[in-house]
Amino acid sequence: MRLMLVGLTEYQARTQFDAVADLAERGGSLLDAGLLEQAVRDKQPDVVAIHLGVRPTAVLKLITRVRALVPGVSWLAITDATNGELVQQVTEAGCADLVVLRECPEDLRRALRTLNHRDRPPTADGQAIAVLGAKGGVGTSMVAVNLADALAQKSRARVILVDLHVYLGDLAVALDIRPRPSALWFLGRSAVVDARTWNEAPPLHSAGFRVLALDGDMSRVGPITADEVVTFVEKLKERYDQVVLDCGAGINEVSLAACSAADQRLLVLTDDLGARTGARRRLEVLKELDLGPVPARGVLNRAEANPEDLLAAVERDTGLPMPVAITNAWKDVQTAYQMGKTLRQSAPKAPITQDFRELLEVVAGEGYQTERRNRAFFTFFR
Repeated sequence: MRLMLVGLTEYQARTQFDAVADLAERGGSLLDAGLLEQAVRDKQPDVVAIHLGVRPTAVLKLITRVRALVPGVSWLAITDATNGELVQQVTEAGCADLVVLRECPEDLRRALRTLNHRDRPPTADGQAIAVLGAKGGVGTSMVAVNLADALAQKSRARVILVDLHVYLGDLAVALDIRPRPSALWFLGRSAVVDARTWNEAPPLHSAGFRVLALDGDMSRVGPITADEVVTFVEKLKERYDQVVLDCGAGINEVSLAACSAADQRLLVLTDDLGARTGARRRLEVLKELDLGPVPARGVLNRAEANPEDLLAAVERDTGLPMPVAITNAWKDVQTAYQMGKTLRQSAPKAPITQDFRELLEVVAGEGYQTERRNRAFFTFFR
């Protein structure tokens, strides 16, 4: 690990370099932060530790700009004193840690050890399931919620449910949770968020799975790239055993990037012409991403009793494998929604709850494709 120190006097920099010599090699020091971008390009450090000084907001803006121009560098903020507001600003600027100068070199050593630990091989090898709707209103979120619940209950695995329906997602309302931090917050900071934040910050629902939802503030929604989504999903898979992605029904860069990064894709539809047409269209798009011989499997929602013949007919019409149907039980679904619960919690003996146990067996039994296929995805978008 190559360390650069910025904003410290020559004596301070020498002292810190000597104290961390066993953790990092010297990558140069710089007193004038105004020359930061060129110095980072010239010295090519792995880590930059920069003193925020008396104008922390200005320095943090500089860090944000240089991070965008010179990616791949980790940042540590050095401060004379700390408080909750500064911690939030430092995190939003993309810094991996905050170091208090008066507690150095011990605090700098702690931060460098944390970075070394974060860059070790992942501690989990999770699987991601993308849930995509054939059109709006088919129950995509309901399926995602109760699949996450079934996964958490069957295996006691670390499960997280993620709302990627960026503009219209309502998992926070459906599960009665406060989305702080939100899914968008993590999306923009996937490369710098530490392991503890990934593991503990997403709220834990009473059903036993964690949730990354949206906070409804569209003023903070900037452009989201496919690269960001893929990195986000990969980071989640490093920290959780099962990741369920609610992608909504839109065909856009976010939903398709999530489908590309996922190990399985479930396409939710109902038995009507619009949903069947939408399912065919989405299946065509997913095939363009080169996701293997079975790019998605269908889930027929709101099915009537004895749906075997109906499943076969929908499969013939759409080209989707249709292994399972979810019973039409709108009263049970509405009750669960009003309570902020899953169907297992609010209607444990209902037929629809049993349907999700069957869906779980389909998901767990079909095996996972772990090879990433991002190249085909990005070619598709050019």
